[in-house]
Amino acid sequence: MNLFNKVKTKLVLSFLVVAVIIGIVGLVGGISLGKVHNNAESMYSDNLQSIRQNLSIKSNMSEIKSQILTIMYGKDKNIVSEAEKKIAKMVEDDNKYIAEYENLATTEDEKKVFTEFRNNVTKYRDVRQKIINAAKSNDFNEAQNQFAKFQPIENEMMNSLDKIIEANFNLADEANNNIDSIYENSSTTILILTILGFIIAMMLGVYMSRHINAPLNKIKEYAERLAKYDFSTSIIITRKDEFGQTGVSLNKAQENVNILVKEIMGNSQDISASSEELSATAEELASKAVSIDDAINQIAAGMQESSAASEEMSASVEEINASIIELSERAMEGSGSANKSKERATQVQLKSKNALEQTKELYSEKENKMMQVIENGKVVESIKIMADTIGGIAEQTNLLALNAAIEAARAGEQGKGFAVVAEEVRKLAEQSSQAVTAIQETIVKVRETFNNSIDTGNDILRFINNEVNEQFNAYRETGSQYYNDSNFVSTMSEEIASMSEEITATVGQVSEVVQEVATAAQKSNEQADKIKESMDEATMAIGQVAETAHSQAELAQRLNEMVQKFKI
Repeated sequence: MNLFNKVKTKLVLSFLVVAVIIGIVGLVGGISLGKVHNNAESMYSDNLQSIRQNLSIKSNMSEIKSQILTIMYGKDKNIVSEAEKKIAKMVEDDNKYIAEYENLATTEDEKKVFTEFRNNVTKYRDVRQKIINAAKSNDFNEAQNQFAKFQPIENEMMNSLDKIIEANFNLADEANNNIDSIYENSSTTILILTILGFIIAMMLGVYMSRHINAPLNKIKEYAERLAKYDFSTSIIITRKDEFGQTGVSLNKAQENVNILVKEIMGNSQDISASSEELSATAEELASKAVSIDDAINQIAAGMQESSAASEEMSASVEEINASIIELSERAMEGSGSANKSKERATQVQLKSKNALEQTKELYSEKENKMMQVIENGKVVESIKIMADTIGGIAEQTNLLALNAAIEAARAGEQGKGFAVVAEEVRKLAEQSSQAVTAIQETIVKVRETFNNSIDTGNDILRFINNEVNEQFNAYRETGSQYYNDSNFVSTMSEEIASMSEEITATVGQVSEVVQEVATAAQKSNEQADKIKESMDEATMAIGQVAETAHSQAELAQRLNEMVQKFKI
């Protein structure tokens, strides 16, 4: 596309023309202001300063003349001295003013007049000094004569200063006229350029407004047709600039939208039907999901009941295991007690044998060694101690038999045989206790008989030979039977302990199985809870899908209604 066909280029050129005009106006104004500034600077620095300096010199000359007159007519040395000081100060100021003006003199006339003034200054100062010297010498007549010469020179100097001042006034007036002329010319030029720029800007504005407004109106009409769903009419812009490109792009967009609307119109019915089917399917899934959720809730409740039953079973197994362990401990205690009873029975047998042998030895002793028999009779004390020991053993055996009977009763059917043995052991213990009691009574009688008379020793010996030996034999047999019974109790206790250990192991396995069942039930319960939560979420999701499907069906219906509005 040609560069000058672009709206951007036209806008830039239009504003550039206006900017150039504004720049020219600014340039003319700047140049004019520069000239005005130069003339004003020259008028002030050269003319006005020159006038000020020359006026200052004239003022000093008038003051000096006044001081000269004071000297001449005052006729006082003090006045002369004071006036001379003032004159010297003013002379110093005049020298400074003269030196400054010498650098400011620009025209030939000024320089010529200033040269005459410099020459008169020398004469003027010579005559003035002569007047002062005459006054100092009190020669006031001479001073009057010199003053007569002083006056014409002063007049010439004043005329020269007036000429210089007038010349600077003329130069200042000329500079002012130049400033006025520059102002008038600049104002006219700026006014012309401003009017010209305004006219050009207005023309460019009208041109660009028409140039831009025409295609914009077409685009506006096109947008209004689109707002009314009318896609049947294309926009016609034949220009080659950006507006023409915009028209081509809008027509292409309209064509694409027409195709899209046709596709939407063709598919909106299918979308609506599919959305209705999806909504019905989602509702059916939601109903089934609710049924599944109820079933899972029932399963979860059953798993919780199973888990609780498993926990109760595990607790019962633990109690049984504790009872069996206690039974095993009791059996081991019974075995230990039986072993002790065996040891005591062995001791009874040994002691009975020894007592029997000692009794036989006593009986075979000679009757004439009665005193020795009496000493040997102290064995009765040992027999009493042994009888007490046997009595204690009988009591312990009786207690053991009672404990064994109690444990056998706890063991139930398995402890019936052990209960019979325990009863027999108890009876033996009671018999042993009765025998011990009888032995103790016999020993008491022997002691009383031994103490009453030594003569009864033979009777005692006979009694020992006939009665005591038999009792010792019976006692030995009783100890042997007691040993056998204790051995039986020990064996039975060990068997009960062994059976208890086996039962404990079996119960332990049962406990492990129950624990595993409880753990599995707990895990199943947890999984059921998770499944329930998942199904709850799935049910909610399916419900949302149903709602979404229903909303989608409504949207499809509205889309179909909206698409029918388009005119293509």
